[in-house]
Amino acid sequence: MRKLIPIMLCIVMVLMVLAGCQSAAPAETPKAAESVAPAEPKEVEPSKSAEEAEESAGGGAAEVKKIGFYSDAADDYYKVLVETFTKLGELDPECNWEVTSVVGASTAAEQLAAVENFITAGMDAICVIQNNADTTSECIAKAKEAGIPYFGVTHDFSHVSNAKDAAGACGYDFVQSGIYAGEDALSRGIKKVIMIEGVLGQGSAGAQSLGFIKAYEDAGLDIGNQTAVEYATNKPLKGGKDLEIVFWGSGNWFADPAKKIMTDAITSLGPNGWDGAYVQNDEMMDGAIQAIQEAGLNPSDYWLGASNGKEKSWDWVKQGITTMDVNQTAALEGDVVYQQVKAYFAGQPYRKYIHPYLTPFSKDDIGTKQLLPFSDVEEYITQRNAGKFVYDINDPKFLDNKGFQ
Repeated sequence: MRKLIPIMLCIVMVLMVLAGCQSAAPAETPKAAESVAPAEPKEVEPSKSAEEAEESAGGGAAEVKKIGFYSDAADDYYKVLVETFTKLGELDPECNWEVTSVVGASTAAEQLAAVENFITAGMDAICVIQNNADTTSECIAKAKEAGIPYFGVTHDFSHVSNAKDAAGACGYDFVQSGIYAGEDALSRGIKKVIMIEGVLGQGSAGAQSLGFIKAYEDAGLDIGNQTAVEYATNKPLKGGKDLEIVFWGSGNWFADPAKKIMTDAITSLGPNGWDGAYVQNDEMMDGAIQAIQEAGLNPSDYWLGASNGKEKSWDWVKQGITTMDVNQTAALEGDVVYQQVKAYFAGQPYRKYIHPYLTPFSKDDIGTKQLLPFSDVEEYITQRNAGKFVYDINDPKFLDNKGFQ
């Protein structure tokens, strides 16, 4: 009996241990599992090895480049130019640009202040549609001192002493644009012309006037006892038997001031004191046409020439309201600047000083000319991507600005 007692105690202790183990680990039911709420997702930063793998696969984001773009005025031409430049950068996966656009009110002080502010903000590049060449010279010097590339846009500044310190320059050959207009006018026997210029001192306005007069001079016609340069610079009312600028005025690139100039000219000259008007952009032509019509005259009875070649000018020429125009679209110019800036950032060679190509058209040949979209940036880019026209700045259709040589 004594031997049985220890054995029985051992059996009881074993049974107690087994019972305790079963109660400590109850089976988990499906119901209990469903009642547990899922944890909130957390944003996890990729590991260093994952980032390196992404970069090695070419997926790393390009370094952000800050670009300051100054426009001298709220002109439609400038708006389209800057919009095209910005849009092409946005669509290009190789460009990670932040473009800060500043619009002035046609004063040299604003241009200089904008460049100084861009420098203070640490921009990686500065693009400027200038107010005047003298101010541009000072802006180039300040940008160079700060180590920031400066790109001059639209208006020529090749004659300033430090022009070649600019990283790039893009602008149409406005003398040639004026020549195209002058050649068309003289071919139609036009002799008494109203000249409505853009912003005086800006470069493009004087260049177009010079080109117009130069067409007559180069043809050996009588423009008075003066050269084309003297005529365009001094702006006398007396010319020669083949060309006489009977009225000069500045419309500042806008319709309303140009309308007033044309109204004043018609009041002074009467309907027979002139036979043509060279109006240096389409916005001013819009105002000039209004003035002619409000004076009770028919625009079709006069030679009317302009430049820009906006879509509305295509209709004017087709309808015979105006005689001719020159397609010098702002979108193409913005495209050129985009290509220059991109190449600069990439450390690639590029053509620095460029004239985009011009396309003159008249009521005689508009049906045969390929005209580039002016106001519709989306349409410009669509046609560009479809290869409808030449846009590569390395193509010989683009000319070098010889003023920088």
